[in-house]
Amino acid sequence: MSSNMTNNTDNAKVNPKPEILRNVKTKLFVLLLCAISFFAGWQASRSYLVKECHLAGAQVTIKDKLILCQMP
Repeated sequence: MSSNMTNNTDNAKVNPKPEILRNVKTKLFVLLLCAISFFAGWQASRSYLVKECHLAGAQVTIKDKLILCQMP
């Protein structure tokens, strides 16, 4: 049983990872997920606005990334 403990300790010494590198990778991953989530929400919102415009019988115009809903 003691030899098993020694093997685990030896493996930990062979491949040490600095704590800061693990934290940075996690933070970058979370930042990437937040950016993707924000972009997906923004696109869903634009899609919803265009759909509502069409249902109201209005004409949709997109100018400079701005959605204009023009009633006839």
